Amino acid sequence: MPSERVQRQIDRLLDEAEAAIARLDWQAVRERSNAVLALDPQNADARTFLDAAVRAGMEQASASPAAVPAAAPAAQTPPLPASLTGGRYTVRHFLGEGGRKRVYLAHDERLDRDVAVAIIKTEGLDAQGLARVRREAQAMGRLGDHPNIVTIHDVGDDNGQPYIISQYMAGGAVDGLGLPL
Repeated sequence: MPSERVQRQIDRLLDEAEAAIARLDWQAVRERSNAVLALDPQNADARTFLDAAVRAGMEQASASPAAVPAAAPAAQTPPLPASLTGGRYTVRHFLGEGGRKRVYLAHDERLDRDVAVAIIKTEGLDAQGLARVRREAQAMGRLGDHPNIVTIHDVGDDNGQPYIISQYMAGGAVDGLGLPL
């Protein structure tokens, strides 16, 4: 866990990255996200922002791909939640995990479509951290239907467990594509 001083710096950088997302300033998003990852290599928020910046840059990537190391596999797959919000989202399987989120493939029974469910890890997360998660979802949601950003469908809390429902993008992790960051 970063020191309080370092955590304040991380929070400031993440806020700046959120503002850059709203402006579609992908270079600034990459810079702020990489700065956060230099301070906290496991920071899931920074990885999420960096993934969005990479997707945005995919159209512009014309140089040969740089080698990017694959993410280390999770030591143990967490137990699957059966469903969320009274059965609306039926969880199918575990997709991956970051520092602050566990992501699952689920099926939205109401709209009959597959979605990604990010369960927010609340252990050690204070009110400011929860507010940052909500701001992240709102910032991504405001972007609407942008071709380079995963669409946010819903955000909420199920029995005290915060979650974000987003578009499911098949094909694996972005860091496995070998794109320059």
